[in-house]
Amino acid sequence: PSKLVTAPVLGLDEFSIRKGRVYDTAIVDILGKRVLGVVSGHKQEDVQKFLSSLPDPEVVRVVVMDMYQPFRQAVEMCLPWAKVVADKFHVLMHVHRALDQVRTGLEPQPGRRGELFRSRYLLLKGAERLTPKQQARLTKLLLAYPRLQRAWALKEALRLWYRSSSRAEAEARLAIWENSVKDHGPEPFRALFPMLQAWRQPILNYFDYRFTNGFLEGKNNRIKVIKR
Repeated sequence: PSKLVTAPVLGLDEFSIRKGRVYDTAIVDILGKRVLGVVSGHKQEDVQKFLSSLPDPEVVRVVVMDMYQPFRQAVEMCLPWAKVVADKFHVLMHVHRALDQVRTGLEPQPGRRGELFRSRYLLLKGAERLTPKQQARLTKLLLAYPRLQRAWALKEALRLWYRSSSRAEAEARLAIWENSVKDHGPEPFRALFPMLQAWRQPILNYFDYRFTNGFLEGKNNRIKVIKR
C-alpha cells in the first residue's frame, strides 16, 4: 500500500512464491480483512523494519502468528505491549503431523500404499465431519491398530480443547492432555512438549483473544499477486 495504516489485531505469516524456499512475510488487518503490507524476507529484522514504520503503533493490541521465533522477537521488540497469539491452526498442524508420524511408523512396508496410507486424510479429518461410511472405516482401522487409536484420540482431544470456555479451563484441560501424553502417548506426541512449553503463553492467549490467521491463510494467492 502507498500509505501504511495500523490495526488493533495484526496477523503475520510467511509465504513463498519463489523457488528455493525463499520466504516473504504478509501482514494483515484481521478485523478489517485487508492486507497491510508484504515484506521481502521473513527474518526478525525484516519484520521489525515494517513494524517500526507503522503510524500510531500503540493501536496494536494483538498479533497472531505461527510459532516462528523471529516473528515473536520482532513483535516483542517493536510492540512490547501487544499480546502474541499462536495461531490455532498452526498448533493443530503440529498435532496432525505427530499423528501422521505414528501412522507412517506402523506401515508394514514403507512406501507401499496400503490401508494405512490410504487412510491418512481420514485420520486427520475432524470426527464430527465424518460420514457414517467414513466412521465405520475409521473404527475398523483404529481397532486394528491400538497405538494409532491412542494417537487419534489425543488429536481429537486437543481439537476439542480449543472449545474451552475460558483461559482457566484451557490451562487445566491442557495439563490433563499433557499427562495423558506422558502416561500413554506415542513418542511423536511427547516430542511436542518443547513447543508447548516455549509457546505456552501465546497458545493460551487464544482464549483471551480468539483470533486466527484463517483469513490470511485463505488469501495466499491474492498476496502473491500483490507481491508481483
